[in-house]
Amino acid sequence: MSEAGQAVHRPAVAVTAGFGGGFVSGLLGGGGGSIMIPFLTGPMGMPQHMAHGTSLVVITSAAGAAAIVYGLQEPISAVLVASLGAGAIGGAFLGARGAARIPALQLRQLFGLFLIAVSLRLLIWDSVEPWFDANGWQEPLAGATLGLAGGVMSGALGVGGGSIFVPGLVLGLGIGQHEAQGISLWVVVIASAMGGLTHFRQGTVDTEAAKWLAPAALPGALAGAVAAAFMGGRTLQVVFAVLLIAIGVQMLATARRRMRNDRLARLALAADAA
Repeated sequence: MSEAGQAVHRPAVAVTAGFGGGFVSGLLGGGGGSIMIPFLTGPMGMPQHMAHGTSLVVITSAAGAAAIVYGLQEPISAVLVASLGAGAIGGAFLGARGAARIPALQLRQLFGLFLIAVSLRLLIWDSVEPWFDANGWQEPLAGATLGLAGGVMSGALGVGGGSIFVPGLVLGLGIGQHEAQGISLWVVVIASAMGGLTHFRQGTVDTEAAKWLAPAALPGALAGAVAAAFMGGRTLQVVFAVLLIAIGVQMLATARRRMRNDRLARLALAADAA
């Protein structure tokens, strides 16, 4: 039996996961996989890499629909989309290659603290002065650098690049929250499409589950994007920052739990050897 066949196909769970993941992606410019994957690996019993591949395929179309809604509201910089996307693809490759060589748990802790610090910066100060004044040729360079950083973290730690792209665009380049999320969504489309295609070729996409997930994720993403359109930039920024804090806290808690389990395992081995 294939791994896809081991999953329990529950249409109600799949529809809930798809709509929830799509809504979060549309509302915040990414993060749909963090909603969808726990449903797939939990109630549906899908293996982790199968859930990851399936979510990538579903998020591609959902993020694309949401990105169009954002683009209808205000112009999206094609230069930043292209440079961010190129940097993210290269960074994801480097991060995945180096994942086995870096102290992942310590890096996860540092990144969790970084997300919390950035979130507090967004929450406490209403007016944000950009860190860099990127004009002309500096804009694609800044985009590629930011994309590279997000891609490395995504490839090495499995976190969504949007958690870096959006605050990087807002704080680093002074771009408005709505436009930053729209740019992030287009980059998510590029990265998810490539990742999803790779998983599909490897057979790690549950096409049966995707038949229920995708039709629910699409209206969810559109609803999230429309909801974001009705929010003021500051309100949307606060909602995004709160989500980042939750992600940062979760990363810290997961890293500490794994480090504690590793320490207990080493003590048990030492006791057995004695």
